[in-house]
Formats: sequence, C-alpha cells, structure tokens
Amino acid sequence: MRERETLKDKAYRQWRAARLPKFLNKKGPKRTPARDVYLAHLEYTNHASAWRRAANFMDDYHNKKRHWTTWQKAIAKWPLWVWEALAIASAGDEPCEVAAIDGTTLARSNPSQHYLRRIDSDGHVKRPIQEMLMVNVKRRKFLAWRIRAIPRGEKCDVPYLVQHSPVLSDLVLMDKGFDSNPLHTWLREHGTWSIAPVRKGCRRGMYRKQLRDCFDWSIYWQRNIIESMISAVKRLFGVYVRARTWRAQRAEIYARLISYNIGACLRSLLSTQRFLPECLNTLFPHALLMTGVFPLIPAVKGLYPHQS
Repeated sequence: MRERETLKDKAYRQWRAARLPKFLNKKGPKRTPARDVYLAHLEYTNHASAWRRAANFMDDYHNKKRHWTTWQKAIAKWPLWVWEALAIASAGDEPCEVAAIDGTTLARSNPSQHYLRRIDSDGHVKRPIQEMLMVNVKRRKFLAWRIRAIPRGEKCDVPYLVQHSPVLSDLVLMDKGFDSNPLHTWLREHGTWSIAPVRKGCRRGMYRKQLRDCFDWSIYWQRNIIESMISAVKRLFGVYVRARTWRAQRAEIYARLISYNIGACLRSLLSTQRFLPECLNTLFPHALLMTGVFPLIPAVKGLYPHQS
C-alpha cells in the first residue's frame, strides 16, 4: 500500500517541477535551501496561525531550527517570477475544457467592530486587496490569478489571466460584469469561446447580440464552481491577510492559492464530468446554429466538420 504523501513531499516535488534553484540569495551564506523556506511558508499557511508556531513546528517535526524572523523575512524577499513558477507547477498541465473567471477582495486587517468606522468619516473605509482568479471547472484548480493593491475594473485582467494560464481553455464562463464586446472579440481571436450574460437593453455588439438571442444557461450555471472555490479558500485560510508589507501580502495570497491546488484531488466530479461534454456536443452547438456562428472548440468542429 502506498504511503500518504506529506506536505513536505508535495512541497519538494512542486519545487522540482518548477525548476527553481536550490538557493535564491545572491549574497551572504547559503545555509538554508529555498525549498525549506517554501515548506515553512506552507506550514505557516496551512497549520500554524503565527510565525512563532510555524518556526516551532519546523523545529519539532522537520528538525530545521531557525528563528521565526528568518523564515518570515526570507519569504518576503522572493521576486514575482518565483511565485509564478510555483503557481504554474501547482496548476498542472491537464487539459481544460471549461474555465471560469471571477474577482474577489481580501481585507488588509481584521479589526473589531469598534474600529470599522473612522472618526472623521460617516461611511466605511474600504482599502481591500483585489484578486482576479481563473479556475478549471472540471479539475477544481486555480489556473491563474492576479493580485492588485489598488482595485480596478475586472475586465482588463482577463487577457492577463488567459495568457498566464498554463493551458488554453476551450470555453470561459464569466458573470454580467464582463459583458463587453471587445473582450469577447479578443477571446475569439485567441481561440477561446466565452459566455457572459448581457446587461438589460443590449443593442450593440455582434457577440453580445448572439449571447442575448441564444444563451445556454445549462453551461453558464457551472460558473458557480468558482464562487464555491473562493468561499472554500476564505473559509480555510481566512478573509483577511496577516502580513503588512505588500511583498509579504503577495507571498501570503500566493501560498494560499497554491496550498489549495496542492490539496485538490484529481477525482471524478459529481455531475460536471458527464454534464459538460454532453452540453458542449449537443446543447451549445444547436443553440449557435440559429445564428450561424460556431465556436472554435474541438467538440463543435467534430459535430459540424463542414463549418470549420
């Protein structure tokens, strides 16, 4: 019987898959390998709620004794390309038929109800961290994400997510906030079909009119999976970040999403696995047959070869 893979084995295997060097510091003594620092941060994210507890856990369980500030400061110095390599390694290279895109926010602190309002202001003070996420609907994994210190519109981050995803999805599901004809046009040009409900009074845009006239709600309802995954991450790791500097906050958010990908099981889904191919091969092409537009997905090309 195969032994259960521990978090240490997963972290080391992911570090090798990302092809990262053994040490990341250019100056100073090279005593602590970078993969051990990464393991300490995963332990801090998953099991310990404070760096002192994480340092004690690394000493007792992994026999790696360092001061808690050593683990904390080392992880905050990592550049962005290291986290992107780890994110791609955690997402995997499994093919993605249907993806979903949505955004959420995280609070920078967890104050009590007494401090939620500023003294010289009548309203709430909102300074959250914005997250734009792209998930694999079938595998229940985060494919790509983008973090912003200053929130802005969500539509502008869709090309970034598609380009930084390790796999190209055939279909992208989005909510009504992504109702933009230039966005649909950009996705069509890059070989991805998109579904997003149009706003009330839709009169302009070729792709918006097509979605208005024949909208397949049976496929669009699969977008609820990304809402469930966002809720799961917040229930597991919290709705706020504990770090104070921006680089430490970025490392904490990346570690949360990577930890969720590590713990995601590649198993058959409840009804999505049998439902999605059936929709892509029957319901979706017949709905588009009314408008004469055929999406660039293999299932439709096989059903209507004369239209490809």
